[in-house]
Amino acid sequence: MKKVLALLVLVSVSLHAWSEGRKDLRYVDASTLEIVNKPQPDGPRLQRVDTDKYPDLTPTVRKYYKMPTGMAVSFKTNSPVISAKWQTDKEHRSNSWHPIAEAGLDLYIKKDGKWLWAGVGRPKYKSTKHNDTLVNNMDTTMKECMLYLPCFMVLDSISVGVAPDAMIESCGEIKRAPIVAMGSSYTHGTSTCRPGMTWAAQLSRILGVDIANYGTGGQQKMEQFFAEVICDTDADMFIFDCFSNPNAGQIRERFADFVKTVRKKHPKTPLIFLETVKREVTNFDLDRRKYEADKAQAAREEIAKVMKRDKNIYFFQPGLYTGTDHETSVDGTHPSDNGYQRAAINIAEKINATPSLSKIIDNAKKK
Repeated sequence: MKKVLALLVLVSVSLHAWSEGRKDLRYVDASTLEIVNKPQPDGPRLQRVDTDKYPDLTPTVRKYYKMPTGMAVSFKTNSPVISAKWQTDKEHRSNSWHPIAEAGLDLYIKKDGKWLWAGVGRPKYKSTKHNDTLVNNMDTTMKECMLYLPCFMVLDSISVGVAPDAMIESCGEIKRAPIVAMGSSYTHGTSTCRPGMTWAAQLSRILGVDIANYGTGGQQKMEQFFAEVICDTDADMFIFDCFSNPNAGQIRERFADFVKTVRKKHPKTPLIFLETVKREVTNFDLDRRKYEADKAQAAREEIAKVMKRDKNIYFFQPGLYTGTDHETSVDGTHPSDNGYQRAAINIAEKINATPSLSKIIDNAKKK
């Protein structure tokens, strides 16, 4: 009994030491570990797209595609503590996004076959250099980890810290995501509290497959350069949130050509188009209500035309569904984490209820 008590004391002291002093941690360049949810395998490892390939991108879209939104670092470790040091291209000062979603990190660890939230990396205010302990005092069994990267910052570098004598190993090379989501600020993750709470990230964990994120806040108006980016992206299924940003006229003018360009490279790949969010700002603002209603009508009419001749095009209506209680909006436009969760659950249910789509998910899980 005395030996057991002594062992417990030793473990307690050891764990306390880790919580008090983290300067002895061993740091590994995270860019050398497996990168998941990267839409295209080439270009800088910590950026979604090699933007030099697309001269027609607007400056804003170019900046956004350099951000690692949706991407994560995948690794295994038996360390009792996981820390991180990372550097962003600019200081965190935003009042539009939660600081952790904008410039921080979000750690999940697999437990009993499912991803379980483990901790966050909080960015330093008015600084480009950040460091934080994400989780501490764990047991030393080998664990599979997924570290989501910032949604709204270009990431210049990142290192993962573990105990000096702990193992840390990559889960592989850059992994192709079987599903790719492209869309507006809703897809990018505006108003989420942390990077792992975008609807695409939540849908990924629900379905059990990787999903790359091409969200570009406020920018997805079906310009041809977006279609060209999709043409250069390999996936088994594409999900589009492309009716949120354009007005009714732009939807009518651009949708058919957008699909036509995508089909040149992906003639049979399932294309899922999502009905946009029901914006709470329309509750009393009659002008905004009409504007959104006109957009929704244009989307329904234009997609009906292409669906008549293309059996591999789907329209999820509702798509970005946030419920009927009117309690999930942050600012009248963007949903809360709960709203994005409802949207992810709705999309997952529709995919699973469609045999041709659920088969793709089942096949992806086997690879």
